[in-house]
Amino acid sequence: MSFDLLLLIAFIIVFIVMFRRIARRHQGDSWSIKANQRFFRSAVAAPTSIVPAGHPCVPLVLRLENALPADYAHQLRQRVMTEHPDMTEEEWNWRWVEMRRYFLICALFNQMPMFSSKVDDIWHEMLMFTREYQQFCDRFFGYMLHHSPHGQSVSQPDQCALFDWAYSQLFPITRPNSRLWNGFFNYPLALSTMNNLYSFNEYRIDHSLFNRHTFNHIPEAKTAILYLSKQFQDHNKQALQKTPPARYNKQSKHHTYDNGNYTSPSDNYGLGLSGCAAVYYSQNDVQHFCPAVNQYLPADVQTLQSYNASSSCGTGYMSTDSGSGRSGHHSHGSDSYDSSHSHSGNDSSSSSCSSDSSGSSCGGGGGD
Repeated sequence: MSFDLLLLIAFIIVFIVMFRRIARRHQGDSWSIKANQRFFRSAVAAPTSIVPAGHPCVPLVLRLENALPADYAHQLRQRVMTEHPDMTEEEWNWRWVEMRRYFLICALFNQMPMFSSKVDDIWHEMLMFTREYQQFCDRFFGYMLHHSPHGQSVSQPDQCALFDWAYSQLFPITRPNSRLWNGFFNYPLALSTMNNLYSFNEYRIDHSLFNRHTFNHIPEAKTAILYLSKQFQDHNKQALQKTPPARYNKQSKHHTYDNGNYTSPSDNYGLGLSGCAAVYYSQNDVQHFCPAVNQYLPADVQTLQSYNASSSCGTGYMSTDSGSGRSGHHSHGSDSYDSSHSHSGNDSSSSSCSSDSSGSSCGGGGGD
């Protein structure tokens, strides 16, 4: 057998192997796309308002909606659906809701990474409309909210935990948003984060994790920040009592609770006790944080939350966004203050936040 014939046979074998691998990968992608489409088509419809009725953040939401230039959302939707032809109308609605919710959180904190690649896709497309995006940022934040690379698979468990706690105080946790954000409460709150939230002083906002610029210049944001601060104070009181908050009733998908010694003010808006539980277990039982807090989520959301022995819950490990874990893709910053601070590592312990707790060096910003 000639050398040329052997070379041809080898080439054919390599071609067949590569073709089969590509075919299997395409088949897997096709299955994943169809499963995603089925999920959102069968899921609850996206809400028309991004916060519950009567919530203290409603005025800030109205500011956000009014800041969006005319037809911006319509143009954005057309572009996204063109760039992502497999996306259903239902999924677009949910991604757009979560995009605006992320912007709302950015208005309340100095620094908040993006923890969802699917929501981040919407942000990327928003930037394609440069003039409209600039107008939105100027009207809502009062500065340009930059979308800058934060590195691949950046591990930021402290900020991820802060994001989850803040999210639970502002928005209802449901199956669709849990899927888009790859689950909630995968990491306990760091002790430095809790100390910073506990020691918040509106007259010394420079040393806070909260957004100094919006606090000083946007009354709606100030109201929301003061609300979050009050929520944490209430949750910390519960943690100091060494008594877990009332648990979610697994027999019902509605917000009904077993008897307990504490009712969070957030329950007035149907937001549940997961945030309160996160503070409690971050201080009192960090080793069982994930499975414990998971019990405070709605029953249908619990089935999406995967905690197994191989996951590094509470250790500071964060996997990529493609799996069940979450990684910070991008961080936001402001032209009007120093947003270079970052938070890494997890120093959560069983200690409680108290009046003699040391302050945190995280967060804060420069002058206006």
